[in-house]
Amino acid sequence: MKLRVPPLAAAFALLAAALGATAWSTKRTVGEAFATVSDGQARAVEQAVRGDFADLGGPPEAGDLEAILNAHDGEGLRYIATLDLRGRIEASAGKPLGEPSVVEHGARQVTKVGDRVRVEVRVPAFRRAWGAGGRPSRIVVEIEPVEADALRSAAERTLAIGTISALVLLAVAVALVRRELARSAEARAREHERRLAALGEMSAVLAHEIKNPLASLKGNAQLLAAALPEGEKPRAKAERVVEEARRLEQLAQDLLAFVRSGELHRTDIAVGELVRAAAGDTAVEVTGDARWSLDGDRMRQVIANVIANAVEAGPPPVRVAVEASRDGLVIDIADRGPGVPEAERERIFEPFVTKKTRGTGLGLAIARRIVMLHGGTIVVGDAPGGGALFHIVIPR
Repeated sequence: MKLRVPPLAAAFALLAAALGATAWSTKRTVGEAFATVSDGQARAVEQAVRGDFADLGGPPEAGDLEAILNAHDGEGLRYIATLDLRGRIEASAGKPLGEPSVVEHGARQVTKVGDRVRVEVRVPAFRRAWGAGGRPSRIVVEIEPVEADALRSAAERTLAIGTISALVLLAVAVALVRRELARSAEARAREHERRLAALGEMSAVLAHEIKNPLASLKGNAQLLAAALPEGEKPRAKAERVVEEARRLEQLAQDLLAFVRSGELHRTDIAVGELVRAAAGDTAVEVTGDARWSLDGDRMRQVIANVIANAVEAGPPPVRVAVEASRDGLVIDIADRGPGVPEAERERIFEPFVTKKTRGTGLGLAIARRIVMLHGGTIVVGDAPGGGALFHIVIPR
């Protein structure tokens, strides 16, 4: 069966994919821009601190550094310190994340400390202005990239909103597809029931119309055969007419059994004994047993039809397993034949579908109809070790 996706569902699915892709692309782009924005913010704060140092009339004290820290707190400045020539801290303000670096890489060094950017700058010009000897050699600042963090937070919110929206749209698309599948299944079921009803009406009329003439034909053919000498060709031809009349009589009975519905007459039945009775002289291996409320006559017909099908499919014995499970009464009937191709596993339950040269093709159709009247299901699959497995479940 070809699935027809509703256009609205396809539109929702495409929109969900577009939203998800856009949100993910935005997050990647922001992630790449984060380092650039963070470095730009660090440079801006660094230049501002340089200007504050230039405005000082002498070497900075702790109070000066505290004032500079407070002045640039909104820009992300979280720590500032001055170092001497040996890398020892002379004055500081704020709380660092880890010890200041003393490794020199030219006039400016930028490192990462936790979620901060640490900038270390040499200040030879300030030392000349303030006088040499023990004066600050380097400035260390730690900057929290507040602008980059805000950008990243906005990107994460956008990604979250986009993801949620995409999931909602995808859920709507899935719901629409499921609704379409359910609607298609209901339409197919209605059409199937309509065809079965029409077929049943036709079969009932046909069976009733041929039943009485057929009985007369068979009776007269039997009388004719009995009156003719044994071993003669006319006797053999009359017996052939009787045989064919019996086959047509069986067809009429099968047609009536197929269209028969009516009320079930349930009784408490030992299912293992029912299986053995339905098998008759057929070689079967029955395992397990259960007592269940069933219409014994009609379920015997179900089992007999399936066993007959199994016997024709492969050599004996037919394996039958009976079990009372959580799902209900389970009857598994396995044959030793070639199995049923997956493409034909539903079709074999249709009326008049058969590959046999003799037979009506109604046996499995009648079996399914009776099982359905019990509220159950019958399906066919692969048997362990090869062959077909007919799986019957009758709920409580």
